[in-house]
Amino acid sequence: MKEEVSRPQQTQQRLAVLIDADNISAALAGDIFKKVYAIGMPIARRAYGMVNCFASDGGWAKAQREYGVVARPQVSNVSGKNVADIALVIDAMEFLYRNPCEGICIVSNDSDFSALAAKIREGGKSAYGLGGAKTPASFRNACTEFIELPQIRKETSTKNKTVPSNCPRCGGKLDVAWTKSNFKCLRCTVCGGMSAKIEALKKTVSAESMGDMIAAAKRHEQLGCVCPVCGESMSLLKVASGKKYVEIDVCGNCRTIWYDKGEFETLTPQDGLLSATVSAGKAYRRETVLAVAADIRSGRRKVPDVGSLKAILKSAYHVPMPDISPIISTLQCQRVIQVAKKGGKITVLKV
Repeated sequence: MKEEVSRPQQTQQRLAVLIDADNISAALAGDIFKKVYAIGMPIARRAYGMVNCFASDGGWAKAQREYGVVARPQVSNVSGKNVADIALVIDAMEFLYRNPCEGICIVSNDSDFSALAAKIREGGKSAYGLGGAKTPASFRNACTEFIELPQIRKETSTKNKTVPSNCPRCGGKLDVAWTKSNFKCLRCTVCGGMSAKIEALKKTVSAESMGDMIAAAKRHEQLGCVCPVCGESMSLLKVASGKKYVEIDVCGNCRTIWYDKGEFETLTPQDGLLSATVSAGKAYRRETVLAVAADIRSGRRKVPDVGSLKAILKSAYHVPMPDISPIISTLQCQRVIQVAKKGGKITVLKV
């Protein structure tokens, strides 16, 4: 009888659930809310991350619909800035001092939230941490209670054939293909992007350099797209290519690499990881394209013709003039819009 009385009292605890979507895979959404409902009632459910976390039909975009998560997509104007983490902290302070809840759940593996958890406790509310087995002890110990999430589910397979997810760049279908050097890969039928294991680079870079790339990817100095294989956040890295360089996405979790169309073919045999950070311009254009595509497809932005689209890019998204035409071309390449040859009339295409 005592147990029956105590459980309803526990579930009356109002909770704010703040999810680090750049750090936590959407595949764990069901497990997250199962744990949360065991300790209270989530009156707020928010996910913070770069816009690519919410762009395609899978990932956190799907979790939004299934679990009522409110997306808080962020756009970084300067490479390497943790804008999503800062947005999460700002909202946590609002829940701590203004909103009616008894506890705040921080869903992340990142030790940077240790100080936030300590501040929540000092403010008189419960700080619940939810993260994986590798979550640092500093974050675990700073929380009132830390709840460990299960390991990420492996990709489903049918008769030993892996079923790939959607393209992390445009949400298109991924088909199994082969590189010229006979490595198995996944290629997007819409934007032409390609995913393969890092071993596909063994003729281009040494094993030592591949190890350096994985180590750099694990540091997450510049966030990339969501890995199409394991669902974790990838990192953008510069890789040497003759006298030039190529910027690719590398997953430090499952050793997967992602190339946009044409990038793989430009690599020439040259050893070395140049830098763990990419140009701010490329990162900015990628994030802007994803944000604009999401707004156009949802109907939040009406773009009847090219002229109105250019005006919106300039005024609403603050896109510099030299970047406007490339962004419009990318939107067409990714089949977000179709522009008529005469008159410039725009048709929004369905995914």
